Amino acid sequence: MKKTILLFCILWAVNFASAQEDINITKYQDSRLKEAVPSYALSKVEKLISKLKQSSESLNQDTKNDISKLSDKDFEKLSVKEKFTYTMLYPESVSKNNLNIPAISDEENKIFGYLPDFKSNKKWSDRQISFLTSNKKEVIALIKESCLKDKFIGLNYKKALVKVKAIEAIPFLIDFYKYKDSKDKDILTALSLIVKDGRYFHYIRANIYKDLYGNDDKPVEESYIDDTASNEEYILKTASNFYIQYPKNKM
Repeated sequence: MKKTILLFCILWAVNFASAQEDINITKYQDSRLKEAVPSYALSKVEKLISKLKQSSESLNQDTKNDISKLSDKDFEKLSVKEKFTYTMLYPESVSKNNLNIPAISDEENKIFGYLPDFKSNKKWSDRQISFLTSNKKEVIALIKESCLKDKFIGLNYKKALVKVKAIEAIPFLIDFYKYKDSKDKDILTALSLIVKDGRYFHYIRANIYKDLYGNDDKPVEESYIDDTASNEEYILKTASNFYIQYPKNKM
């Protein structure tokens, strides 16, 4: 009887520990996928999006992968701030190769080479990407203002900064990571991607770069390094050096 009770206790403890680990993994994954909500013309944009979602839900089964979106005429009528909020909250295209990250043990102690895709399995349309890149200065300014207000950098903001190759935002990202949210390792990922896209010679030849991006056969969700103090410091210092050395007239 005592042996049975002891065995039961051991099994319960093992299952409880396993369940607790799964909860922790899910919690951190959810934090990685959390998106920011811009406040600019939010009420107006939310009403537009609500109508579009209702229209999408009424599509035929054969067109279930289609997404209702504003006409080009209505899209162009929006101000820069309205387009920004609309783009951050409502990606207009479906992602065919969504990066569904599997559960990874000790995920919060890793620095990933890539940002995950949106949880909604969506991606920005060509016109939304064109808006972001052609209004790069304004987009960066709005992201900075919003992040400082909310003390949070959502996945959509990180992806936007990477998409527009926001070298100008490197000092902001470094400061935000150091003094506001050092638990958000995807800020380091965003910095790494901006430096990578800038083809910074000193980074490309580094071992960390090879570990993150040097194996084309490795699935992108498995491209990560351990979050050690030395790895963090290297990414932060490399990004800072890249910003300092990059010609300002090219930004």
